[in-house]
Amino acid sequence: VMNIGGDLRYVTKEDTASFGGATKRKQAWDIRTGWLGKFVYNNFNITHIQHGHTVFSHGDMHPDWARLGVDELNTMARDSLWKGDYKAPIFRTPGPIWNRALAEAEGGESATCKTIEDIKKQLGVKRLVSGHTSQYKSGKILSRCNGSYMVIDVGISSYYGSNLAALEIIENADGTQTVNSLYPGGKLTL
Repeated sequence: VMNIGGDLRYVTKEDTASFGGATKRKQAWDIRTGWLGKFVYNNFNITHIQHGHTVFSHGDMHPDWARLGVDELNTMARDSLWKGDYKAPIFRTPGPIWNRALAEAEGGESATCKTIEDIKKQLGVKRLVSGHTSQYKSGKILSRCNGSYMVIDVGISSYYGSNLAALEIIENADGTQTVNSLYPGGKLTL
């Protein structure tokens, strides 16, 4: 969204050079004519429910957005992108791209877990997974509320410490899932 909207504050000189310069990079990111912009637009979901049990979004979900449902959120995001409205509410806090309230446990752990339960109920899922709030200091996946919520941004870029981690969700034959955090030194069941 930032690239499509022209917010290039995290773009490096090397990235721009890899496109052949700023003009070619901008052309590539155009959602109507650019190869990369069209790909992102045609495949873009602001949030996604995987196998009916896990919702993924870049930032934290908020109950007001969850009430709309995943399909409506994705439609709103696509419509705003097509119109060039990068300041639409869906792209602002507490929207599912920039919100950090759950990761930061605003209101305390108990209130955060209650909010997470509300969102899970509205979306019909078992867990929420988001990024956006880097856990670069620990380099570990943050798990809250008995695994109901996980933050998987561990600071993988060199700017944030080059921490390596991944979330693994294994579908078991009985319909349950085994959820692990993977690190260079091994895995931890969450």
